[in-house]
Amino acid sequence: MENSNVNVNPELKSPPGVCEILLYFIIPFLLMAAGAMPSTAILILPVVLPLLYILYKRFGPYLPLGCIVVYGVLSLSLNYDILTVIYCVTLFFAFCGLAVCVQFCSSQYLLAVAVAACFAVLGAFAGVGIVRAAEGMPIGDIAARYVINERDDPVISYFARDYYDSEKPQLDEVKLKPTDDGYAEAATKSLSEWAKDEFDTYGWYHCIHCGAVLGFVGFFIAALFNGRLGGRGNSRFAARIGDMRLPRSFIWTMALPATVTGILLGFFSGYDALSATVMHAFCTLPAAFGCYTVLGYFAALFKGKARIAAYIVFGLIGIAAVVFPLALFILSIFGVCDCILNLRFWTEYIRD
Repeated sequence: MENSNVNVNPELKSPPGVCEILLYFIIPFLLMAAGAMPSTAILILPVVLPLLYILYKRFGPYLPLGCIVVYGVLSLSLNYDILTVIYCVTLFFAFCGLAVCVQFCSSQYLLAVAVAACFAVLGAFAGVGIVRAAEGMPIGDIAARYVINERDDPVISYFARDYYDSEKPQLDEVKLKPTDDGYAEAATKSLSEWAKDEFDTYGWYHCIHCGAVLGFVGFFIAALFNGRLGGRGNSRFAARIGDMRLPRSFIWTMALPATVTGILLGFFSGYDALSATVMHAFCTLPAAFGCYTVLGYFAALFKGKARIAAYIVFGLIGIAAVVFPLALFILSIFGVCDCILNLRFWTEYIRD
């Protein structure tokens, strides 16, 4: 008997289950949390984007796009914040990139992940550009002023105190203690000065990093959903994460040229940020993606509850790579090794 009460994507024959409905129920609360406390929204968006993708797979593009629009309008109307502008624009671009890659790039997973990451990065650039044009000042000054204006935010207050306590004092500077008067103001000023220098110098670096990571997360969840990455049309492919190996040509076409360019730029004064950005965008991030696919391959080798535990570790490693630059760098090293040695081949060889 046909179920005519549920209007779903014809690709997905079964109606939504209880767990899937609960995921849809979570989306509004996550978006409300992102709008109410923008300083933590950067941790919420990688969760929201995959849920919007599942919503897209089930009901089409209009409902998830509506969620993004409502998030932006209500957040900016009730609690205007420049971070909300950046995150809303980035989320919109990232979702559009995910929809485009599963619709038109489903035959080539490398092209699909490149489209997903590039759209998210463009969204981050667009969001920062809109804020810079609206505020009429350099992004470093915007970041410094934001730290001062939002000093009562618990997250910013924590980082201000942590940075101030770990900072080495100048020769003529008196280091205040948490119990001293003026400690909070000194900590806020210290963090605002760091934010100005950091975003004036490495603003594009952070946009590329956060945007690419958001695109990668969305792509991975899209690939995991139903065990395949499929468009809403007839084109689809059944590539698992563990099969998405970076080709060896990545070494010669991207990693090596980016490394050489970064090293050469490092020899010239004033180009350190450009050197780091080039190497991060064209070597570190793609290589880390390659390593993550290797981890997905190893996780799939386990059976039963062991596989669930492996996927949990798989996710924790991904979180660590996002939070700690050293973890991302280590993943990129293993990704380069996989390009050269093909760890999957040798694993299968040893198993056989």
